[in-house]
Amino acid sequence: MDEVIKTFHIDWKLLIAQLVNFGIVLFVLWKFAIKPLAKVMEKRSQDVEKSLKDAKKIEENLAKSEKERENKIGQARKEAQEIIEKANQQGELQSKQIVDEAKNEVQNMIATAKDQITQEKQQMLKEAKSDLGYLVTEATKKILEKTGKKEVDEKIVAESLRPFVK
Repeated sequence: MDEVIKTFHIDWKLLIAQLVNFGIVLFVLWKFAIKPLAKVMEKRSQDVEKSLKDAKKIEENLAKSEKERENKIGQARKEAQEIIEKANQQGELQSKQIVDEAKNEVQNMIATAKDQITQEKQQMLKEAKSDLGYLVTEATKKILEKTGKKEVDEKIVAESLRPFVK
């Protein structure tokens, strides 16, 4: 071993000094570089993990929100369909009511017209009877003037025409 030390020119003092220097450099590097860097790396790893977890939660919330949105859209469509159906039913009901009211109004008009026609018919018959009675009376007077007693004949004609001249 002495030969190796002489061959490589190893100085023990220098070797020990280099070992001490190496230890000091190692300590300083550990204290001021490796340890803070390890903390930063650990914090960075935790931040990445937290970000991944948050991203997963956000993704789940997004999926949940999407489902809720779809449910609300479906519900809104259903409500809109119900409103449309209700409006259609109300429209049909109103149209039926309008048709029924129109029918009733037409029937009332027809009934009123029939009553008016009946009254006019009765009035015309009454006038016709009166005119007919007058004509018959006049014709009978003329015939009776030619035949004889005027007073007796007028009484007979008046009694005969009494039912017609009301």
